[in-house]
Amino acid sequence: MFLGLSATALPVFAGCGPTLAQLHSAAISATSVAALPQSAANFNTNLPAASIVGLWDIKFLSGSQVVDEGFDAWHADGMETLNDTTPPVAGNVCLGVWTQTGRNTFKLKHPSWTYDTLTNTQIVGQAIIRETVSVSRDGNSFSGSYTIDFIDTFGNPLDHLEGQVKATRITTD
Repeated sequence: MFLGLSATALPVFAGCGPTLAQLHSAAISATSVAALPQSAANFNTNLPAASIVGLWDIKFLSGSQVVDEGFDAWHADGMETLNDTTPPVAGNVCLGVWTQTGRNTFKLKHPSWTYDTLTNTQIVGQAIIRETVSVSRDGNSFSGSYTIDFIDTFGNPLDHLEGQVKATRITTD
């Protein structure tokens, strides 16, 4: 998803997102992950649970700055597909898996390959994006936190980022 990595000899590129350098620049003043919305245990159990299934306009934030945006489809079978603002030639469609962890809370794991930016052909590792989100009671938005862990091809950690996500449901209206 997110691109560029200064910790390696070659610049790194991951499909589905902006350069990591851009993300780092935006994150300099943001050092903590925002608290999640009301916990699942506090939701009124007489109200129906809101579904994550559907198409969303998602924004990834570092502090108050949007560092990536995309159309995010959460499928009923536990798969997720993100089409973000990265140019198609750079790999702007990525896949993930999700599970429900509470009444209106969900956890996502979204792996992505990382490539060198010189040729954009050599795999240099992975970016593992994780999200923990809560869907609003009306089912029209969700918000929460994300982390991105960059690892090399041997599984060694390279970098770790944190931020917030906010999404609004896309409907036929």
